[in-house]
Amino acid sequence: MKTYKLDSKKADVYEQILSSLKQENEQLKNRRISSDRFKDEQKKIYKKYGEIISQAFSKGKYRPWSSCTQELERYHVLSETKFIPIEKMRSLYKVEHEWKKTRDQLWKGMSDELEKLKKIEELLAELNKHILEILGTDNGNWYLSYKMLIYGALDNMGKYGATYNEGYLIAQIESNYSRQRKQIWNDRPKNRHDKLQEIEANELKDIKQAVPAQIAEKWLSVNNSLLEYTLAKRYGLNKTQINQYKNAYNSYAIEEYKVINDQKGLPTSERADKLREANDIFCERVRPLFKTSSYKKWKGKRVYDFEQRVEQKTGK
Repeated sequence: MKTYKLDSKKADVYEQILSSLKQENEQLKNRRISSDRFKDEQKKIYKKYGEIISQAFSKGKYRPWSSCTQELERYHVLSETKFIPIEKMRSLYKVEHEWKKTRDQLWKGMSDELEKLKKIEELLAELNKHILEILGTDNGNWYLSYKMLIYGALDNMGKYGATYNEGYLIAQIESNYSRQRKQIWNDRPKNRHDKLQEIEANELKDIKQAVPAQIAEKWLSVNNSLLEYTLAKRYGLNKTQINQYKNAYNSYAIEEYKVINDQKGLPTSERADKLREANDIFCERVRPLFKTSSYKKWKGKRVYDFEQRVEQKTGK
């Protein structure tokens, strides 16, 4: 109660109100609805309880709780788990709000998808830096990890038809095994193929234990055909177009393998150029499969990811 400067009597009332909020919020988290509807409904809950708490604190004159939470659960959890002062919570909200405004302007105003993704990456790095400055390293890293789990949960609601709670559990499991995969690739042990297969098996086992069978089956189906899912959902390709895309990609993959494995003696810059040439050919082959607007989005993301992979594979 230190954050809101409550005496013991008001603190007891607050705990009773908070218990009702948590119960209502938990019921929402167990509903099988869209992520957009979930966010709208949760904001309504926080607005409702903000008014109730304001009445309990000051007969409606002041709204320190709503000012702190901004009707967002992540601010509520952060402030009361890590005991963040209201002034810092307001600073956090301000930098995140300004970042969102700038990001939204970029999405609408920039036509070059690749430059847009690069700029947003820069903005995100700058935002995270500000968050660490406001909250401190430990609390800042905790908050960033927690926020990523929230976004993962919301994404999983649409991807797998999950409730928020199911989506959050999946996000936790995926985050854990993603770290394990990254460690394997960094360490590059001789038996890494076996270790990666073990990670895949353990991840599926944990997913099946964490969520209902139909959600686990959907998770397995999507992740076994993630490319198909992405091309259909994000870019609107049909099954025939997806098969044509995969054929074109297989041809590209053969060229990539040759450059990476059969031409190791070439200078790094020349290998990188060969990979870019192969990627340009691949992009032109699949262009007719997309609508113009979808192709721009796909190619921007493709080149953005590709350049990062080239740096990893060739050191350039």
